[in-house]
Amino acid sequence: MARAKNTDRAEARRRYREQQRTGMETPESGPEVEEIAAPLPTAGASMRSAMRMPNIREDLQILPGMMLRTRKLWIPVVALLVAFLLAVALESGAFATLPDGITQAAAIYVQLTLPPTALFVFFLGGFLAPRASYLVGGFLGLLDGVLWSLLFLVVPNAQIEDPSRATGPGDFVSIIVLAVLIGTAAGGFAAWYRNFLRSSQERARLNRIQRDQEAKVKAKEKEKADREAQRKAAAEARAAGSGKGTPPAS
Repeated sequence: MARAKNTDRAEARRRYREQQRTGMETPESGPEVEEIAAPLPTAGASMRSAMRMPNIREDLQILPGMMLRTRKLWIPVVALLVAFLLAVALESGAFATLPDGITQAAAIYVQLTLPPTALFVFFLGGFLAPRASYLVGGFLGLLDGVLWSLLFLVVPNAQIEDPSRATGPGDFVSIIVLAVLIGTAAGGFAAWYRNFLRSSQERARLNRIQRDQEAKVKAKEKEKADREAQRKAAAEARAAGSGKGTPPAS
């Protein structure tokens, strides 16, 4: 009997681990549920799991193909190109005949997208990247630094206010380097934040599974206790009825 019980518990543990991997709820399994429940990751463990050292060599190898095949990574690239074209059009006066609302909306978009200190595009690229988010951010920083410098070559009197504004040809290299550094940092932070959200969601899912298991165990115990109480009450009622029907001894 002890061997059979150990086999049953091992099988229950195997089923529980399989259901955790597939995201299914654990079915009722009796009192063994409390024994097979795995310890839940803490918030600190979630943060540590979200921080992983990158494999730079492999990431550099897969970056070109990933940028070409992953279409969602084209979104920040297109956003930068559109911002550059809008900035050139705004600074050259091409929007002068358009309503002020359109001109202001275009100016806000450029201000939030094109300057290297805007961070939005770098964070977006790092968040969307399936891997090597810091390199994706660095690539977007390189592209942004080139476009930002090119803007002041095409439109020398551009009035866009930004701490990284170019004032001469000697500033272009420093701006590109600054944009690459900012993009790499922002892309890496976006990947960490994405992984942290995923691990937090997984922890919440495991918490829900554990609560469901505990509720099922308590429900079964209560149902068992109710049945036992009913059996005792029925036995006492039968005993009382049997006692009344017995004739007194002479």
